[in-house]
Amino acid sequence: MTQPDSVLKQLVAAATWQPDWQAVLVRAGILQRRRLLTRRRLVVAVVVAVAVIVPLTAAAAARDWWFFRTPGSPTQTSSPVVVKTGIWEGHRWKLVAYPSETDGLCVSMIPGSGDSSFGAAMGCGPVEGVARTAQTKPGADGMKITYLAGSATSVLPAYIVGPVIESAATVAIRLSDGITIDTPTFTAPFPLDHVRFYIVQLPGKAAVHLSTFDWVAGLDQSGRVVACLARTSSTNGISPLSACH
Repeated sequence: MTQPDSVLKQLVAAATWQPDWQAVLVRAGILQRRRLLTRRRLVVAVVVAVAVIVPLTAAAAARDWWFFRTPGSPTQTSSPVVVKTGIWEGHRWKLVAYPSETDGLCVSMIPGSGDSSFGAAMGCGPVEGVARTAQTKPGADGMKITYLAGSATSVLPAYIVGPVIESAATVAIRLSDGITIDTPTFTAPFPLDHVRFYIVQLPGKAAVHLSTFDWVAGLDQSGRVVACLARTSSTNGISPLSACH
C-alpha cells in the first residue's frame, strides 16, 4: 500500500483516543526517508483504536529493539518480552510486547529471526489488564480487545494479531467477506500475565485494509462474547458485545 494517510484518517475519525500517527508510521518503518520508501515495499499496518495495536519467557532488557531505535517510541515500564515466535510459508516472525509509561500496551510484529525494522509494525493502546501510570495519555481506557494487522511484501504474509482480556479463551475474527476465523488465545510471560494474545495468518490475502475486518471478538470458555471491537460501532476502542454476533 502507498496510501497510509487515507487509511489512518478513517481510523482517527472513528475514535476519540488521540494517537500519534506520525510516530506510529515511523516505528512501523513506513515514514522513513522518501528515498527508502521507494525501495522498501512495506504495507501499512492497520491499527484500530490505538496509537497505533508468545513458549519463550526471556526478558529483553539488554536488547536494542527496533522500536527503541526510533525517536518517539513509548518508554517501557518493564522490559519487552518475546511472547511468541513462528514460521509462515517459510517466513519467520516474532511477537514482542511491553507495557509503556504513556501509551498502554505496545505490541510489535517483527519479521525474520533478528530485529530488523524492515517490514515490522507496532501498535499501542490502553488494554485492560495492563496498569495505567501517572503519565498514561487521557482518552480510551480499559480496551478489552484490539488488533494490529498488516503484511510486508516478500518477508511476511498477511496477519492479524492482538491482545484480549484475560477471560477470553478464543478469539473470533469476522472478515468482510463473511468468513469467520476462530483461534485460541495464549498467555504471555510476566508482567503481561493478565493479558492474553491471539495471532492468525490470514489465508489467501496479499494485503490487508481497514475494510478487511467487520469485527474481532473474545469469547470465554462457554462461548460467550466477553470483548468486542467492531469496525462500524465503537467508542474509545470498545464496541457493544451485541455488535460481534
